[in-house]
Order: sequence, then C-alpha cells, then structure tokens
Amino acid sequence: MKLLSCLLFIFPVFLYAQPRNDWSAFSRVIKATDIAGKKFKLEAAVKVQLIDSTAEAELWARVDKTNKKMGFFYNMTDKPIRSNNWAVYTINGKIDKDAAYLVIGGLFSRRGIFYFDHFRLWVERAKNQFEEIPLPNGDFEEDSLQNWSFFKNPGFKMAQTNDTAFHGNKSIKVDGSAFKARPTFGTNDSVGQYALVNGITIYYELYGEGEPLLLLHGNSASINSFKLQIPELSKKYKVIAVDTRGQGKSGDDGKTYTYDLFAADMNALLDYLHIDSANIVGWSDGGNTGLIMAMKYPAKVKKLATMGANVFIDKTVVVKLVFKVIDQQLKELKNDTTAWAKNRIRLINMLLTEPRYSFDDLKTIHCPVLVMAGENDLIKPGHTRQIAEHITGSTLLIAPKETHDYPTENAASFNKAVLDFFGRP
Repeated sequence: MKLLSCLLFIFPVFLYAQPRNDWSAFSRVIKATDIAGKKFKLEAAVKVQLIDSTAEAELWARVDKTNKKMGFFYNMTDKPIRSNNWAVYTINGKIDKDAAYLVIGGLFSRRGIFYFDHFRLWVERAKNQFEEIPLPNGDFEEDSLQNWSFFKNPGFKMAQTNDTAFHGNKSIKVDGSAFKARPTFGTNDSVGQYALVNGITIYYELYGEGEPLLLLHGNSASINSFKLQIPELSKKYKVIAVDTRGQGKSGDDGKTYTYDLFAADMNALLDYLHIDSANIVGWSDGGNTGLIMAMKYPAKVKKLATMGANVFIDKTVVVKLVFKVIDQQLKELKNDTTAWAKNRIRLINMLLTEPRYSFDDLKTIHCPVLVMAGENDLIKPGHTRQIAEHITGSTLLIAPKETHDYPTENAASFNKAVLDFFGRP
C-alpha cells in the first residue's frame, strides 16, 4: 500500500493535493439501491472563464454505501477543466454492490467563472447496453435549482443563467471572481513573485532569512510539495521555493522537457536573484536537477541534499510497477486533447527518457552532498548507493521503512536530516 501511495505521488492518477479553502462544489443525490453493482457513465458540459490561471473545474461522483462508508469516488482533479469553450466531459465507474446513494455534481476552485450544463447519467443494464437514468432538472431549464445542493463558500456564488448554455436556454453559473484564497504554499500572493528567465516565467516564493536554500519539487508537482519543510527550513535559511518549468504557476515555451533544461532554468533564476551560490534540496525530479546543477554549474551549489534521485533510467533503477503505472497513464491520456493532458504527457515522457548521465559523471561533483532515499523507495537502493559511492565525500541516508514520500510521511525525520547536514561546518 505504501508503494502505491508514493506511485500516486509521482504519477498522480486520482487526486492532486488541493488546499481545502480554495474550492467549492454542488451536487445531487440519487438513490442507488436498484442500480447497485452496475457500471455507470456520467456526462456534463463544462466551460471555464479563467481569472486566475490556476482556476479549474471538474465533475465528480461518489457512492455512499449502506454501511455509511464511501465507495467509488472520482473527481477529475487529475484532468482539470480550464477551456473557455463548451465541451462534454465523462466519468466512467462502477456503483458498489452495497450502494445506498450515488452523489454527482460539479467542482470548481480559485478565481474564475464556471459554467455547467446538461448532466446525464447512464447505467449498464446488460453487457455494453446502457440505459439513461432520467435526471429531473439535469439541464437546469426549470425556474429553480430544485434537486441540486450547493456547498457554500463565501468566494463563490451559484445561480442559473441565460448568458450561455450548452443545451437549451439555461445553465449553471458559478461566479468565483470574488474568491480570495488564504495564503498557502504555492499560492501565497504576499510572497510570490515571477522571474523572466530562459524565455519563460518562473514562479517562486521567498520565506525566512539567512543563507539561500533552493527547493526543487518532483514531477507534475509544485511548491506545495514542501509544505511540511518550508516552515522549519525558513527558521534558519532564506528559502526559495520554486515551481519548475511547466508546473505549478510557472510558464513553458514548448521545448522538450529535460533535467538539463530545468537545471539551466534554476541557474538563470539564481543569477536573476543575484545569488552566487545556494544550498539545494531536491526531491525526486528535483534531486535529478540538483545533481545536474552540481555537475554543470558547480559554483552555484554550496551544498546539495537529494531525495529519491536517479542518474539514468532503466529497469535496473526503479521498481517494475513504475513502468506499468506510466504506461497506464499514457493510455488514459492519449485521446485527451486538453492543454493540461498534452503537458502531462510531455512530463511523463521525460520520466521514460531522462536523465541521461552515468555514475562516472558524478565524479565531477565536489560540493558536500547528502544522498537520501527511502528503504522502500521507487528508486532501488542499489542505485542510490551507487550515486553516493561516486560522489567524493558524500553522505548516504537510506531511511528505514520510508518510501519515496519520506519528506511528507516522516517530515520531522527528513527535516532533521537536512538541517543537520546543512549545519555541518
């Protein structure tokens, strides 16, 4: 189970971490006793007018079981909707055999105007034969929002509108223009800034005072990955938390993603900030980037702590399940034409081809390096040990019983290891 958990972190399939204060939703409840155990298909039309570039909408479906526990659940947060054009989106699933209710609806987050219309539901009565289940007021043509419930959040207002519709004359409009997020790492406007480097905008946040400490997150993640590190590290260091190119709130110019490109971005960012050298913490992809910075831009790296990094990629490096999960992700995304999906595919493809270094290349690194991984990491222990053995004077930590998620699963231990290492003379 812990292995699956960290796979979902590296290759998100179902859920992305999302601050609880920045979203709301609406729903309706359908009795499910007569459709229990059957496959279902939920469809609705959605479009979004972005005010904040990170705003998004989704459909969601959940099964509430007779024992009051949750069954099937999916909310599309791995496929956020940001298009300003009407399009139909689908959730396919199976209703649990002991289902009491099927709950369906829409989800929306951050500043934007969100439109939903034409909810439709089918269940499989016979193999590959789906019957549509009537959803009264599923197209919002009635004069009220009867059958629908709104989860109240002061930043969002939900009402019927005649402004635009996918089907008929009316749709649901959720106005999130007044939404104001409470500061969270990665969306903290009070400390967040943009730098134009290498032809793109890089988003970063600054915390604390002292020697500069650069935080580099993993694939398809963001600054928020380090939410358990920033409060502690910023007590002693000036933390520079960064969204890597094409991720979080940072921009992208369409170039093929490589860790060398990411390293060049970070080198340019440090130049932009007039920082001659920095301590670096790199987790997963961020660890790969950190190692490359230490090889290609040695003057910029004072000390480096890597977590779950790799030097090259093949079946000797990672556990078998990694490639299975990647293949499944690519299959699910291949027919998705959204900008988000296309970017996600580019990031996944990088995992299959990068990095392209050898252990011997690491011999050019001369700064102090802490090489970390979990005992049950996605990266095989032998690979991590080889990294440490090829970096002169490095320190190796294989954290007992930990996984690739060591920084979040045991933040106190991880933070202590990092602070102790950086605190050495």
